[in-house]
This record gives sequence, structure tokens and C-alpha cells, in this order.
Amino acid sequence: PQPSSRRAGKPAEHVRLASYSCVQKLLSADAISGEQLGAHMGGALPLLVAGLDDDNVESRRIACVILATALRRLGPSRVSHEQMRQLYPELTKRLDDASDGVRVAACVPLVAMLEQVRYSASWSEAHNFDRTNFGYFVNGLLVHLDDPDPEIQAAVAEVLERAAPIDPPEFCSLVRAVRGRHRSSKLCDALLENAGGHTGGTLV
Repeated sequence: PQPSSRRAGKPAEHVRLASYSCVQKLLSADAISGEQLGAHMGGALPLLVAGLDDDNVESRRIACVILATALRRLGPSRVSHEQMRQLYPELTKRLDDASDGVRVAACVPLVAMLEQVRYSASWSEAHNFDRTNFGYFVNGLLVHLDDPDPEIQAAVAEVLERAAPIDPPEFCSLVRAVRGRHRSSKLCDALLENAGGHTGGTLV
């Protein structure tokens, strides 16, 4: 059964959970190559993304695991600009999940997504992420860097650390813009210091 079949009721919820569990096992067992996955990703991605919004918390968590594994299996050359645009808003939304476990789990595919970035400041057919989308992405994460939960802060900070080398000047500009609004500037300062190493200078 297709995991994204969103029929109401516990039986349908259990079927979706079982479906996601099967997909996770297939991917973790290396039963699907990056080439095979890439050939079907156009149809598979909407189904996988739908799992991020499933009623069942375990289905949402497994969907995060599946997407992280799938992205790494695909590699940068098989992830398109449109797929990146589809993915990052949905993954970022999971940082508002009712389950803290899902919120932390969502950071894993966010890191995996960043590993597949082919970046250009302006849109290009040869690249899959541009400065406009980079800005939306980083700003969405910075909101959660100020989360009251230290575990969420740490998980989000790790994602932001991976984002910094993509476009250090733009990254630092975005961090500086929110630094004064956070309850503590400690994490922002650490990110700025880290990003300075990618530009050869100090950007705080």
C-alpha cells in the first residue's frame, strides 16, 4: 500500500506505519540503489513528504529517517532544484511538531539535504539551491535556535553549522539580523565565529 494514503481511522494509520517501516528496511538494507531511487523519486517524494504530516508520531519519525537515507543514497547529482524547494519547507515545519522526538529527528534529513546542495547565488539549471531559498531556509531554522529546549537548540545549531559554508557572507548577515532578538546571543555568536573560518576572517 502507498504510505501516503490518508484514510481516517486506526486501521489505516497502522497500515501507513507498516508501509513506512518496510520502506525504511529496504533502504537500510541497501536493496535500492541511488540510480533506482532517482528513477522513481518524482513519484516517491510526495509520498515520503506526506509521511512527515502523518497523524501517527512514529510514522512521522520514520519518514524523517527514510528521507535522510534516501537523500544520501541519491547524491547531489540526482536531487533537483524543484525537489529541494519541495523538501526544505516541509522538513522545517517538523521543527514545530508536537513531539520533541520528531523535532530532533527532522534535523537529520535537514543535514542530509544540505549534503546534496549544488549551490549558486542565482538560479541556474546546473544547481539545485540558490540564495533566495538559502535565506528562507536559514531564517526558518534561526527561529528554532532560540527554542527553550536545549536539545532542540543543539540539533538546530548542528544543521546551521552545516549550512554556513554554503554561503558564509549571506549566512552571517542572516544570523546577525536575529542575534539581538534571541534570549541569549551565545549560539548565534558561536555560529558567526564558525562561519568566519569559511571566509578567512572574523564575522562577528
